[in-house]
Amino acid sequence: MSDIIKKCTDYRSKPNVKTFPELPTVTTWLRFIIGGVYGLSLGLRNETKGLIGTLFGLNVITFLPMFWFNVWLDANVESYKKLNFVGVINAFAFMMLIWITLFTLEHGDDEVSLTKVITEAMKSTVTGESGDLSGANTAGSAGGNDEF
Repeated sequence: MSDIIKKCTDYRSKPNVKTFPELPTVTTWLRFIIGGVYGLSLGLRNETKGLIGTLFGLNVITFLPMFWFNVWLDANVESYKKLNFVGVINAFAFMMLIWITLFTLEHGDDEVSLTKVITEAMKSTVTGESGDLSGANTAGSAGGNDEF
């Protein structure tokens, strides 16, 4: 373990597939850690800007490890297969899972309200009753009303 940590922190060590075969695994775990920390950050900050948070998270997960192994380690990327994007999708999914879980836990009342609305809509669909807010039941009326 300490040998792998030493290989990860050696500045300009120029690793390749023979000198550091664990680099893809280490890169994947680094991306998981970054995704988990960023997902926690989004969830705990109650972030609601979905596109901004998602794109920034994807960029950090993708390019921070690439900077590490290209600039810090000066790795021979061509000797590895698909090192640049290994683990990106998994770490991104992990980030989203944590963010959505924390956001859902923080908004339990909203979830209950949504469940109630969906349940009422399904009941009215099954029984054929109108969910009209005005109180008038238009089911079976001869005249059509195209207002929503």
